[in-house]
Amino acid sequence: MIRVAFLEYEREVKDIVYLMSKTFVENDWTFRTYTKASDLMKGLKNESYQIFVFDEIFKTPRIESVFVHDNPNSLFIFVVENKYRYLKEDQRGRVLYIERDRIQEQYEEIQDSILKQSIQTDLYRLTYNGVDVNLPYEEIYYLEKIDKMVYFHTKKGEFHQRINMSQLETLFSPYGFLRVHVSFLVNEKHISSWYKDEVELTTGKRIPLSRQQKRKISANKK
Repeated sequence: MIRVAFLEYEREVKDIVYLMSKTFVENDWTFRTYTKASDLMKGLKNESYQIFVFDEIFKTPRIESVFVHDNPNSLFIFVVENKYRYLKEDQRGRVLYIERDRIQEQYEEIQDSILKQSIQTDLYRLTYNGVDVNLPYEEIYYLEKIDKMVYFHTKKGEFHQRINMSQLETLFSPYGFLRVHVSFLVNEKHISSWYKDEVELTTGKRIPLSRQQKRKISANKK
């Protein structure tokens, strides 16, 4: 079940709920609306949310600390007047911006990312040292190919599996993983910054970014 929390005005909520109903047409989902951040904090004691939608007035250091920082696996959408005010400084894959006067147009530009990142509670199953391991996609930072083995770098630790990287790219792409290099497949949700030839993860780890893959990623995002 995909759960969405709104801390937003009624008109914008109606518009975004309508658009999300199309995004999640094949998924079970529900939403709750809040008018105060304190009420949302209380709500979090009873249930978790994969997506938060906030009005620009809540784009504050306190909200960043209490909600964005403390819910590292969640996706955040801020409805703002001018998204370019934030995009230059904020390159995190799980924090998105849409402009209040262009909600439908800009929502459609990010809906693929919204779907991919919100379904990451699904599990990838592998056998490691004779033990079956279930890894939520959202807890996998990146995959690294070394020789004939692929290493899974996750919140639970490191695992490896003998498997083809291209096969994993096909399996992981629907969950928001990007092939940034021939040897690396990265969870976009955990990308904090993009550089000329590297991407930085929320863990501080930097991953090589090839020119060819950078061009391919940029083309797919258009």
